[in-house]
Amino acid sequence: MRISRKGERRKLRVERGSFIFFGVLMFFGISFSSLAQLVGFPVGPDFSKNTPNNARVEAVQLPFFDDFSLSSNGRLDPALWQIGGGTYVSNTNTINHPTRNVVTFDGTDVSGLPYVFNNQNAQGATDTLTSQTIDLKGLVPADSVYLSFYWQSRGLGELPDVDDSLRVQFRDMKGNWQTVWKQKGGVQNANFNYSFIALRDLAYFYADFQFRFQAFGRQSGRFDTWHIDYVYLNTKRKSADRFVRDVAVRLPVSSFLKRYSAMPLKQYLAKPAAETADSVFTDIRNLFNVFNFTTFTYTLRDEITRKTIQTFRQTNSEAISSLSSQIKSAKPALLTIADSVKKMALVSEFQLLTTDSTNSSIPGIDLRRNDSISGKTVLDNYYAYDDGTAEYAVYLNRPLGRTAVRYVLNRPDSVSAVRMNIVPILKNLADQPLTIQVWSNLNGKPNALLAQKSVRVQYAANRNAFVEFPLDFGVAVRDTFYVGWLQIGQDGVAVGLDRNNRREDQIFVNLGQEWIPYTNFRNDPNLTFFNGSLLVRPVMGGKPLAPITAIEEKEKQPEWTVFPNPTDGIVRWETDDIKQIEVLNSVGVSLRQISNNTQKQLNLSELPDGFYLLKLSNNKKMVVKKVLLRK
Repeated sequence: MRISRKGERRKLRVERGSFIFFGVLMFFGISFSSLAQLVGFPVGPDFSKNTPNNARVEAVQLPFFDDFSLSSNGRLDPALWQIGGGTYVSNTNTINHPTRNVVTFDGTDVSGLPYVFNNQNAQGATDTLTSQTIDLKGLVPADSVYLSFYWQSRGLGELPDVDDSLRVQFRDMKGNWQTVWKQKGGVQNANFNYSFIALRDLAYFYADFQFRFQAFGRQSGRFDTWHIDYVYLNTKRKSADRFVRDVAVRLPVSSFLKRYSAMPLKQYLAKPAAETADSVFTDIRNLFNVFNFTTFTYTLRDEITRKTIQTFRQTNSEAISSLSSQIKSAKPALLTIADSVKKMALVSEFQLLTTDSTNSSIPGIDLRRNDSISGKTVLDNYYAYDDGTAEYAVYLNRPLGRTAVRYVLNRPDSVSAVRMNIVPILKNLADQPLTIQVWSNLNGKPNALLAQKSVRVQYAANRNAFVEFPLDFGVAVRDTFYVGWLQIGQDGVAVGLDRNNRREDQIFVNLGQEWIPYTNFRNDPNLTFFNGSLLVRPVMGGKPLAPITAIEEKEKQPEWTVFPNPTDGIVRWETDDIKQIEVLNSVGVSLRQISNNTQKQLNLSELPDGFYLLKLSNNKKMVVKKVLLRK
């Protein structure tokens, strides 16, 4: 397929860094958007464990209906769908979806890898969702058979371009796939759209009919995302038949905790009132064009012990308007825990009480199937802001840049490991060097380097899983600390970003000597700013190297200086610590790179007069110096 202009633009974005997805670093009072930034890519949950072992043999009888609310762990219902088309089921990747769970299409296969991993701009067919065979034998067009569904482009992923598409195809009795519906990309729309397709050709009315959704777009990663929900095929339908007597749960349940999605149990118990959320909530959606009344039950239980901690029942019935949504919330109870308990997995569940089973709009389907939703909060030995799913992946596109995430303790502790969700995208970086780091705090920013460990990039076996990097010893921390990584190689290591939990205020970046909050760039008109939480988790506990009394300040390192400045060509320095030198012009374009320089000088005389940046570095430190060349 011909590479589109979009492919060309994306190539620039990845290779030159001229299109900014996640941030720009600033230092010396100058913005260098071409110098360094965090670049982002959309991703999704793991669907790699689906296997065709339970493939259906007999044809499905009408009605064919799936709102995907019964799908678990990202897996489709094998009684309705063929397994292995690369799609995945989630409840976190869309905006304003009709009910809990949707199916997402992107440019990765069933294992989460790009369809094409050696060409960043490859275009073509990507994910496919194919129904099992459906028995339409004996029906005719006069039976008014229609297929309906909701669809959305982008959601929290990437917007498909105008030459991308999502298509619906019917398989006729000769085995040929006929395109009966096509939607092009390129249009921003935060809503789910409703489509209604009539079966009017006699070639579709046979015993083994099938339909499928197929996406076309970029094949080199989690790009060009589409989502579908509420798929319904049946007879005796009308073109105006879009309203369903169904009140359904929708949004993911919020965390039991106020600041985190997970935290160490001992840290929670130090200040339980301060750490418990004021309310736990979800929302519901009325898909009918008449108002309805609902009540709900909220239950809090420990998944490990299976004990119910709290039950709350809404006593008054509450009206929900037609085609609208409504928040449902409950105040969670404070925990009283025996000393013997070391870990808890708190499940918050909302159960609606509706009349969806009365006079069902879909014959034979009990629509109470989507009346419950739950969320889990773990109290164990680690901190997390994220919900365990990454909708995007971000990386710093320059070597020796640092990224950090801030965490705040209730009592002194020690960091024993760092867990990261490292996303395979564009290029296989397995075994590339990476340095895990832990910093202390000063005035709300990372300060002294408390510990670091050189590791190699690893990819987890499943998407959204974490790789744990143990530290050589427990790192004593008190109050506020930061964990993150130093990027060593030229290729950026992509880390998952959860866009449903807005904790971008805890992210900091550093390319030279200054740490900068990512939120500094929220209002920059040149940037596309993404809210979210990095999937980077500190593991707490373990024996520290020394007793925790205070955070020892890092020994002050000698200042790296270059002279003379201004210079007529030769620049010198006195330290033996500098191992790499990169020369950049005033707009951040790299002109020259030198490694293992032992002469303690650099000749710039062949360059024209003007300001230049010298990026001086070793494996532990990087400093940027501004030099005036005047011959």
